[in-house]
Amino acid sequence: MDNQSPLKIWLDIFSSMSKAPLTVSINLPWNQAQKVLLDQILASLDQSGLFHTCAIARADADHMLRPLAVSGPLQQIVLQNVAILFPPDHPHARSITTRAQIENRTLLVADYAHSEYLQHPNQTEWRQMIETAGIQWLLATPIHRHASVWGVFILSGLQHEPPELMIESAEKMAVFMADAMEHLETRRNEQQYRETLKSLAHTDALTDLPNRRALETQMEQAMLRAIRHNRLLAVCMLDLDDFKLINDTYGHEIGDEVLVILGRRLSNVLRQSDFIARYGGDEFVLLLEDLADHADLTRVLQKIEKIIPAPILLSNGESVQIGTSMGVTLYPFADADQADQLLRWSDQALYAIKAHKAERKSCWALFGEEILADRRNPAQILLDQGALAVWYQPILDSRTGKIVGIEALARLRDKDGAVWPPARFLPELHGEDFSELNKLVLTQALKDISMLDAQGWPLWVSVNLNPRSLSGYCISYLREILGESTVDASRITLEILEGEDFLEHQTVLDLLLEIKALGFRLALDDVGSAYSSLLRMKDLPIDEIKLDQGFVRTLEQRPQDLHFLGAIQDLATGMKVDLVVEGVETEDVLDAVTVMGSTLMQGYAIAKPMPFAELQAFLKNTIFPHRHRPLSLLGLYAARLAQHEALKKTISRSPCAVNYLTLADAAACPLHKDIQRLGCDNSDKLDHLHREYHRAIAVMDALLLATPSGADWSAVDQAVEDFEQAIVETYFEEKSKKRQIS
Repeated sequence: MDNQSPLKIWLDIFSSMSKAPLTVSINLPWNQAQKVLLDQILASLDQSGLFHTCAIARADADHMLRPLAVSGPLQQIVLQNVAILFPPDHPHARSITTRAQIENRTLLVADYAHSEYLQHPNQTEWRQMIETAGIQWLLATPIHRHASVWGVFILSGLQHEPPELMIESAEKMAVFMADAMEHLETRRNEQQYRETLKSLAHTDALTDLPNRRALETQMEQAMLRAIRHNRLLAVCMLDLDDFKLINDTYGHEIGDEVLVILGRRLSNVLRQSDFIARYGGDEFVLLLEDLADHADLTRVLQKIEKIIPAPILLSNGESVQIGTSMGVTLYPFADADQADQLLRWSDQALYAIKAHKAERKSCWALFGEEILADRRNPAQILLDQGALAVWYQPILDSRTGKIVGIEALARLRDKDGAVWPPARFLPELHGEDFSELNKLVLTQALKDISMLDAQGWPLWVSVNLNPRSLSGYCISYLREILGESTVDASRITLEILEGEDFLEHQTVLDLLLEIKALGFRLALDDVGSAYSSLLRMKDLPIDEIKLDQGFVRTLEQRPQDLHFLGAIQDLATGMKVDLVVEGVETEDVLDAVTVMGSTLMQGYAIAKPMPFAELQAFLKNTIFPHRHRPLSLLGLYAARLAQHEALKKTISRSPCAVNYLTLADAAACPLHKDIQRLGCDNSDKLDHLHREYHRAIAVMDALLLATPSGADWSAVDQAVEDFEQAIVETYFEEKSKKRQIS
């Protein structure tokens, strides 16, 4: 072979591979796809004529170095050969492949048959095969993936002297192999991600039933079939009675379990021509097709009415029962040509039957049919009589210590003067009641805000807007109220409950955009409580998110939930929206969320909801002076969390930004002074663990300066965990002592 040809051959190999990309089906199992890829690479090398035998080997879970792909005359022999991985100083660690794997470096042997690697007695048979084949040199170089040795690339040749540039070219080929596998894996992951998204787009993640999006498509087709075949289509909105009681009693995981079981029951009882979708929360929509008359419909509904209340055996060993209510619209009897109109009518029928649970004869109602005499319940009567009382809860800006906003909260006052909280009257309101309630609360709130303006308190106001009342009428009365008020729309925030799945509907999104166009601010309320997703929040035209009070109220019992608060703060910052933290009920929680950097907050630790007259007195007489924080061990925990997250981000991105000698000095850290100032019983232990943390983070910074990509954070993580645990334990101990004293 011409002495100049090896370099040209290498160049031709790389050129051909770049011009004709490797073709591997991404639908193959990963191990099979990977082998096809490596076989193609080795086949290209084999065709070059530059090498005798080429192979790729990798250590398995048992530390056995096994060939994954081989080309050349010794293919079968190599595929049967297994080299055991020994430590570098072990006498049997004689294989050049093993040494390349263990030592993570390229090895090239010119006279392989007579080299030190084949002189051990257990290598005699292998040495004879090498001599018979005429192999003169052998090269092994590591293949790196994910910053570690993934496997070994082996080349052998018949020339007495290895071709020039062999090491450099082989190492480049190893890099090419790693890149090719990475590219293949990325393609597979992208394909799997697309398939998952496609499935999730039409499937409810909890029950595996079709979701709203699938329902929209199915309804259009079902309506066409009903007209084409001259049959009836029933659109049934099914809601579980008192499902909230199960969630409150057993927890949301058990509630989810009940939904899954009932979804399965409904699927089993329906006919083959029927369709079921989870509509959101505890609501399902059933499409009952090919009905000849009302009698057909009644037979199906009676089956559903029978199977739902059957006892449900839970995974915790307990058994529960639950009832159901259904609102039904018959098409084409119902004069509608839009699927969403049929759903709205079914929803109205559902509300009607739920309002008469005590007197009804069956669990369903047909839209347009009178269920019982038209009677208004006590809450509806109070609303009709104008018995609304609007209370307000102040919202504090922790940066200034000033009240900057208020949330308007609806109450009803009966003839005896008793004030009804929302939990008492909201379940009794239905349909248009919510629109009327929204309208009345907003009207009164704007009158009160105008009065506060005149008194020198220019606050903004938040008003809850029931998502189910979003409609053209809603836009109309918002425009009307705004036109009659002197308050600018930018000072009015309309809060929409996060847990409503129908926020995904394009019609609802269009209505929200219309509200935004009027100048109102929009807030997503109770974020984290139910079904929200980052994707939905990204698409909603919101200006503010309100963290669900359930996460905040339990911070004294679960300080680690402050991590979630930090994540929500980062999310709000990234989305460029305000964050209001609700449920700040105690001084310790107020201390912690303030230290975490939350600016807007509300809760009993600031002020309880109050009538307007009390609000005026509160604004006049209450001040929130600046205080040196943290004031509590819960605040100390929050300060440690915020400090560590900031330090970790800083030194991860730029280790030189902080002097590791400074980091090692725990006494210079504000937390050291805080520990001493708080004067808790375990201050010596906390101080010691604080010093250990600073020692670990300083060492980490020094390691990152030396080896940016290979540093191990485990020592820092352990120090953080120990310090956090000690703070929490001390906090719980001190709270226990205070309870005993009181």
